[in-house]
Order: sequence, then structure tokens, then C-alpha cells
Amino acid sequence: MKPLARMVARFCGTLARLPEYEAPSLRSGACARTVGGHAAPPDLYSQAVRIRRHLVDLGVGIELARSGTMTSTQRTLQQLQRAYRNLQGLMIGAPERLLDVQPKSEQRSARELLQAALSGSRLQAPTLNANGSSMASPCRSASGALSAMFETGELNHRSLVETFRNMPERARQHASKEGEALATLIVNARLNHLHKQMLAHRTELSHLLKTLGHRRTMPMRLAHGIFLALGEVEGAMIGAEQRFETSCQPLIDLIAVRTNELGRYC
Repeated sequence: MKPLARMVARFCGTLARLPEYEAPSLRSGACARTVGGHAAPPDLYSQAVRIRRHLVDLGVGIELARSGTMTSTQRTLQQLQRAYRNLQGLMIGAPERLLDVQPKSEQRSARELLQAALSGSRLQAPTLNANGSSMASPCRSASGALSAMFETGELNHRSLVETFRNMPERARQHASKEGEALATLIVNARLNHLHKQMLAHRTELSHLLKTLGHRRTMPMRLAHGIFLALGEVEGAMIGAEQRFETSCQPLIDLIAVRTNELGRYC
């Protein structure tokens, strides 16, 4: 993971472990509840909302700075990046015990759906580019922690982005490079297909988790929203990471402080 993604994942993992509580501000005169033996601060959730807001603002700023310079392939990868973080955010706080439970009404377990979604990047790359054979291994483990699945999935996904982020824009090709223009068209079409597949897997996973009785708490939903905002930032930087990564450092430092504060209540 990149430093920003790593810090966001750490914060969200901590946030998702918090039990739900009603902030005192929601009821006049209500006493502060306790979380993990400590008095829960009134703004515990609002800190998470602020981090999401900072990420959204950062993503918008990068988008504006890059206005008109992203290629069609970078735009397609941007959509895929958002979908990937959406999937990851959905699984925040999901119990490991539910991964291999398969109701009779469902065709696949949550683990099998995740394997399909997270292995998609590896399966596409060799078809799109012969150099893709060097990519990470697929997520085929029949057991193991959710975090391990996403670690492998992150390698696959990152490799896919790095392989195709500098594809030439087809509209800028000279007649002598029609083959490259066609390659760009093919890459974009298949990346679009992968994006749709990931969204479909996310929808199916959401339905399955509800069927299995998984109830997402407010902290889990807040963590999901932060992952969505992270996807916006990462997507906006695709193809220009070195230009903008330094601008992420103040936010990384802020999230580190908030993570340490939040850890007192878990």
C-alpha cells in the first residue's frame, strides 16, 4: 500500500472496531457513554467525518489541478480505483466466520466472491499486455484472513494500474501508430468490463452479507465512506502520482494522530 492508503486502512480498521453509541449531542442532557472503559468524546464520529471531508477536498483539488490532462485510460483506471476501494470499504468489520458460509439460496460464499473480484486484475493483465505475466498471484486461498486476501488483491490491483496508467491517448496517435491506438481502445474496453464486474461483485457481496445477518454499525459505515473518499484521491492521482504524493503528507500526519486518539476507545 502507498503511505496514504496504509494510514487510512489503519484508521478505518480502528474505527470499525468501535461499538455503536449515541453521541451526547444527539440528546439534550444525556450523559456521555463509555467505549472500552473510557468516556466516549462527543465528537468521536465527527472526527471520522472530518477525515473523509479532508480526503474529498484533496481529491477535488487534484482533479482541478489535472483538468483536461488525464488520458482516457487513466479515467478508466480512476473508475476502477474507486470501485476497488468501495469493495474494500464494504468488507470493513465483516466477521471472518461469515466468509465461508454459503446459504442454499446463494451460488457462492463471500470468500469465493472476493476471490473472483480481487483476482480479476491478475486475470485481465496477461490478456491486455504480455508483460502482465509478472503480476502477483491470484487470490485462490481456500482459507485465511480477510486482510491477507486484500494484501494480495492490493498487489494485483496496483500492478494493473501501474501497467496501463501511461497508455497513450488514442486521440493523439499519428496515422503511423494506428496499432497503438487500437491497443488503447482494447485496453479501455476490457478495463471498463473489469470495472463493471467489480461493481457487480460488490453488489452481490452486500446482498450476501445481509442475508447472513451481518449488520453494519455506524463506525463501519463511516469507515466505508472514508475508503470511498480514498479511492477518489488515488484515482485523481493516477499517472501523476509523483507530482501529488507530497501534498498528501499533511493529511497522513493528521490521520496518524487521529488513529492514535481513536485507539484509546477500542
